Amino acid sequence: MSNNLDINIIKNKISDLYNKNEEIHITVNVKRKRVNNAPAKIIGVYDKFFTVKSKVNLYVEEFSITYIDLLIKNISIKEL
Repeated sequence: MSNNLDINIIKNKISDLYNKNEEIHITVNVKRKRVNNAPAKIIGVYDKFFTVKSKVNLYVEEFSITYIDLLIKNISIKEL
C-alpha cells in the first residue's frame, strides 16, 4: 500500500512540473545509459510512465521513464 501512495505522490509532482512547463534536471543510472544532472523537459505524462526530452552529449534524446524507476532510484530528478 505504501508503494502505491509513493507512486501517486511522484505522479502528482511530475504532473505539476509538466503543467508548469519547468525545466528539470535528470540523472540516469541504468546499465549502459549514464546521464548526470542533464537539463530536460517533460513532454508527456501518462498513467504508467512519462517522457522527457534532453540534450545528451551532442544529441537530443527522448526517454520514457516509469514512476517505479524514480521510486527505486534508477533515475532521479533534482526537482523532486
